[in-house]
Amino acid sequence: MNQPYAAPGADVAVTGNETYQPKFLSLSGRIGRMRYFVYGTGLTFLFYGVLGIAAAIMIPGFASGGEAAAGAGAMILGLVAFVGMIAVMVFAWGFMVRRLNDINASGWLSLLMLLPLVNFVLALILLFKKGSDGGNNYGAAPVDNSGAVKALFAVLLVLLIGYFAVVMPMSFAAYNDYLQQAQSAQFEYPDY
Repeated sequence: MNQPYAAPGADVAVTGNETYQPKFLSLSGRIGRMRYFVYGTGLTFLFYGVLGIAAAIMIPGFASGGEAAAGAGAMILGLVAFVGMIAVMVFAWGFMVRRLNDINASGWLSLLMLLPLVNFVLALILLFKKGSDGGNNYGAAPVDNSGAVKALFAVLLVLLIGYFAVVMPMSFAAYNDYLQQAQSAQFEYPDY
């Protein structure tokens, strides 16, 4: 019987034991906790590293060309940084949607990142909640993390902790210096 309105006969269900290899810059599929951390943190460090190298190369050239060249250079570097930041944000959002899909949640929940305090809770869920075992509504499970992903996780975690261990004390020291200067300036001019 040839019925033109019959449902397709293909088996489109995802079985529980299928896996796939996630791609780094893909915007679809699922990624686990460790890959989410490695992809997001790695992309951020990569962006700031490339931006720092570009600034180190471009700034001396623009600065030696006079005030107009320095202004134009700052605008060009700012534009490059802006375009790069938009690209990083798009991929970071894609990583978030993929991670939500791994815990069998809709990618639309990523909009909760726009709400204060709720975004903190969602970030903790994305970092610590285990993904669905096997396939779910959003596809097959990602393969287990490779040795390279685990090594990058360890390196990036150490770099991130080191960054905060260095930057936080420096920030607090600079803020305390600023407070002392502001208070001493206030005592010099009590009428203001």
